[in-house]
Amino acid sequence: MQITPNTLQQLISQGENSQVEFKSEAVAREITAFANYQGGILLIGVEDDGTISGVSKPNMEEWLVNITRHNIIPALNLQTSAIEMQGKTVFAVKIPKGVDKPYQTIDGKYWIRAGSTNRTATKEELSVHFDIAPIANTSLKDLDLNSIGDYYQTYYDIPFADLESTEQENILHNADIFTQHEGQTVTTVGGLLLFGKQPQRRLPQAAITFAVFKGTDITAELIDKKEITGTLPELIDKTVSLVQLFLPVSSSIEGNQRKENILIPHKVVREAIVNAVAHRDYSISQRKITVYLFQDRLEMTSPGNLPNTLTLDKIRYGNSAPRNMFLVKYLDNMRYFDGLGRGIPMIIKAMGDKVAFEEIGVLFKLKFYL
Repeated sequence: MQITPNTLQQLISQGENSQVEFKSEAVAREITAFANYQGGILLIGVEDDGTISGVSKPNMEEWLVNITRHNIIPALNLQTSAIEMQGKTVFAVKIPKGVDKPYQTIDGKYWIRAGSTNRTATKEELSVHFDIAPIANTSLKDLDLNSIGDYYQTYYDIPFADLESTEQENILHNADIFTQHEGQTVTTVGGLLLFGKQPQRRLPQAAITFAVFKGTDITAELIDKKEITGTLPELIDKTVSLVQLFLPVSSSIEGNQRKENILIPHKVVREAIVNAVAHRDYSISQRKITVYLFQDRLEMTSPGNLPNTLTLDKIRYGNSAPRNMFLVKYLDNMRYFDGLGRGIPMIIKAMGDKVAFEEIGVLFKLKFYL
């Protein structure tokens, strides 16, 4: 990164903002905050009032490398340059928008930019916008253009397939399906989840594990097991179909005829699975959604605590604070839900005391008793 004295002076004259900060020398939390936000430039050797104080540490570049390797988790790669001004040395540090969010300082604190200052945040808060985070080394070839074309034709009456490539890319950028990462145009997490070709190649945690047990716990005999892959709409449709296929049906005799009783209504199964794929925390890379059918219950486990200020009590009454706003918007457009927070109240109304919700560590679990 080359910053001339003239460019440096312009940055200083603009003052501190969400992407520029002046600092004497302690920098770990500032670097972490920028990485957890949109990236930015840290000017070391400039005081808060814009006065050039210069750096005092020898081997400044080596010092910064040590900080980013040992004081920030996970480690970061930075670009640095030294600029001479007023007989003093200022270090300009370019911090990229992090691809392995969330980042924390060695004392376990997560920092984020708030205007021209930094503040601490929870890991859950930082994962709220993960669905529009970039996926490195992806491009247009990772997206299914036919699927995107069908979406824009169906919901916006835009003939996407007939547009010039530059117009297509402009739409994808504005729609947050594309974003910039280290000077390259790449797909976002949400773009790949909704319109990607084999999205689990890049995001293996986005698969769903489906299993049927001949018993009441996972040590029982395994009847069937499947790894469900595809885009989020495909995950929803495939998983709902599998649950309906294996879900037992009770029957009773009314008069001279047998009446079949659906143990879990189709709309309840569908709503639960839509919620699981729309609201899970995709930044948790080591866990997948699981859908297990036991002899006495259907159990769905989704990675991620309830986001923001939601609690188990609040969701019962229609309170909603979506983690993945991008995914929610698109799944709403695709008619998978209406975004009004009615899903959980509807499930409770349909199932009564045969439904239970719980949080276990970073997992949200939903149980339907048969």
